[in-house]
Amino acid sequence: MSNLLSSNAKRLFNYSKKYREKARNMLILFLIMEITLLIQPFALRYLIDDVMMQNNFSLLSPMITLYLTLIIGYIVLNFFGNYYIMGYSANVIKNEQLILYDKLQKAPSTIIDFKIGDILARLTSDLQEISNFLTMTKPSIIINIIQFIRVSFILFIFNWQLMLLTYATIPIYFWILQHFKTQLMKSSKEERKEYSKVMESLREKIENLNTIKLYKKEVFFQQKVREDIEKWSEKKNQFAWNNISLNRGLTFVSTIMTPIILGFGGYRVMKGILTLGTLIAFLSISQGLYGPLNLISGQLAALQRADTLSQRFFEILDLPEEESDGIYSFPKDYNIEYNNVSFTYKDELVLKDINLFIDKNEKIAIVGTSGSGKSTMMNLLVRLHEPTSGEILLDNKNLKDYNLQEIREHIKLVRGNDPLFNMTVKENIMLGDEFTDQEFNKAVKKAKVDKFIDPLDEGYDTIVGERGSKLSDGQRERVAIARALIRNPKVLILDEATSGVDSQTEEEIFEELKEYDMTLIIISHRLSTIRKADKVVVLKDGEIIGEGTHNELIKSSPVYKEIIESQLIV
Repeated sequence: MSNLLSSNAKRLFNYSKKYREKARNMLILFLIMEITLLIQPFALRYLIDDVMMQNNFSLLSPMITLYLTLIIGYIVLNFFGNYYIMGYSANVIKNEQLILYDKLQKAPSTIIDFKIGDILARLTSDLQEISNFLTMTKPSIIINIIQFIRVSFILFIFNWQLMLLTYATIPIYFWILQHFKTQLMKSSKEERKEYSKVMESLREKIENLNTIKLYKKEVFFQQKVREDIEKWSEKKNQFAWNNISLNRGLTFVSTIMTPIILGFGGYRVMKGILTLGTLIAFLSISQGLYGPLNLISGQLAALQRADTLSQRFFEILDLPEEESDGIYSFPKDYNIEYNNVSFTYKDELVLKDINLFIDKNEKIAIVGTSGSGKSTMMNLLVRLHEPTSGEILLDNKNLKDYNLQEIREHIKLVRGNDPLFNMTVKENIMLGDEFTDQEFNKAVKKAKVDKFIDPLDEGYDTIVGERGSKLSDGQRERVAIARALIRNPKVLILDEATSGVDSQTEEEIFEELKEYDMTLIIISHRLSTIRKADKVVVLKDGEIIGEGTHNELIKSSPVYKEIIESQLIV
């Protein structure tokens, strides 16, 4: 079987060992079922030849009762076996979804190169099929091999000539399997690829429904979605055709054997060579030979699809994790220094030789044209990305040498486009942490959340909707600021975090921030905000081209002056 397995499928087999205890329990249950199936044909033959054909009325009732008990026992065991499998499979899906989600959380942002729709496909429909592979493929192959041996043993005892006639079909089974293997693998990969595209297309259109409505493009995007779904449906049909052709081909072989056995076996019964009970019992058990072959073939065919699924599964599982083994805690007295920091993303140079010193409790503003690298600089500071070269120093020690959780506990990044979670206002601020009422009330007051909370139906217990859709842009931003302030950060980064807030409220927020003992880094397009900074840093094309106060830069930096005149909101 190993030559039928790709390297990814072999790896998935090894990965399934984590569930071997559950698989062992399932095997024990099915072995008990095998015992009942082993006895049934002998009981049937005895019932016909030694009871019915001999008119042995005294044994008719006990044998019927025994035969019925065996059948009912098998049905009951089969019911509980399938119930166990369903629960086992659901548990595997749950475990693996949590594992993949945890891996996505721990992976560096620059490494995750999957589209959202593709990730959702991998965590849902892909895992449905992978769970079957993890839970059923190996046990099913073992069980069906045992069934094949059991049936072969009984057929040999009943009549070896009929057994050889039945065995003649086995090469045809595997010829059909080999014939459809390549097409099944190809169509499987294509179907998964198109399904991911459909998921991503639906996500994109649903997220932008309002834009579609405002531009009256419902019909246009309906057609786009239709095209994506039709492409997937075409690939799905191709896969279904190959899969059904395989299954029906195998079923055809098993079906035509019934009249052949009846013909050859019936002739031997009429000649007195074979008893009627043996023929009927042989015929009833012979279909049990094709069942294991069918299921083994089906599982082997599934192994071909497992190549695609396991590859997509391990692509997430193999993602590297953020380095978090730094030994230092966040210092009490600190400064921040960018030392020849460069950053490249997908072969594009985003930041080049950045040198910047930020003193403790200093308030600086970073200004630049769109795409100049402002947000990337801040992502490096909270270690969402890592510098390609150079280093960021915190209290003269490399940022990488600090515990990652310490960095993120004390440096808070608030971005204007950060969505809220579909929870209450209070839950979005608390995020499961324990804070006193005094701490909560202080944070919402400083962020001016208290100014809009009263009109909401449930106050702070109001559900904000998906991505915070029930709140305005400015209200979402204030909740995000409160979420950061309640944690008393030592460094607060506001990346366009007040762009949706009116000027008066923004002025009040910055006045409140003066009470905090922290370093404040501002990225903004508002001149009134920029002027609050002790120092302004000007970026262009990933390089610092100016540094100083607003008044100094107006005089010395043409680029800064141009930005002020063309982009900044007064």
